[in-house]
Amino acid sequence: MRGPAEYEDRLARYLFERSEEARAVRVGEKETSDQAAIVERHCDLFTTGQVEALKEAETSSPDDERERLYRLRKTCEAGIVAAELAGREDELENAILAARVRWRDEELPLRTAQAKLAVLPGYRDRDELGALHSAESARFNDDRRSLLAAGDALESQLSGVADAIERSNEEKGIELRDLERALDAASKQSVAAYDDLRERWFEKLLGPERADEPTSNHTSYLRRLSPLESTYTKERSVEVCVETLRRLGFEIQSIARIRLDLD
Repeated sequence: MRGPAEYEDRLARYLFERSEEARAVRVGEKETSDQAAIVERHCDLFTTGQVEALKEAETSSPDDERERLYRLRKTCEAGIVAAELAGREDELENAILAARVRWRDEELPLRTAQAKLAVLPGYRDRDELGALHSAESARFNDDRRSLLAAGDALESQLSGVADAIERSNEEKGIELRDLERALDAASKQSVAAYDDLRERWFEKLLGPERADEPTSNHTSYLRRLSPLESTYTKERSVEVCVETLRRLGFEIQSIARIRLDLD
């Protein structure tokens, strides 16, 4: 079994390969996902023996190292789940990539249809295409649910904790139900301010023909701020985002593990 330092080094390479594979599929450089092959190449990283070795190192480590070793152990556990499910996840991902919707005179890949919703200027056009996209995407819900259930069962077995919320509480170091109550209270307190902003910006972004409660088909259009594209241009988008993050305290360009999708 590997010690923590060696394990972390190998793990970084594994995570980089998986991230690159996901990026290549997301931006259209690849037409199919092959995450299972990456998991298979690194399968020696994810064994119950390695989990136990990391747990032993965690238990005997000084306090200032314990958090890092705990995270390594949990990542190892997650890798065991990934190794078990990667083939099924690829199968689902590739089925979604192959799915098509017929809209007007075009046959669109499901993800192209989703991307198109962010730039279609017509409110009714977005509702029409969005309904087609949602119906086609919903065909995969049983497979999605099955994968989630299988992953939950494996995580329960590995951790010895059956309840998903209890597992999350431990990993995040917070009580999720307390967080839920705090967020609910904040939401209720902000209703008046939100309603005012909602009316103003829905009018600007969606126009007068919008429904009182627009469907989620318009979410990506709102998020992209498409009607304001002359103000927030594509050419300046990375510059603006990087500067915004810098002012918030995140020097994203100085973090070697983060690559900006500029292509």
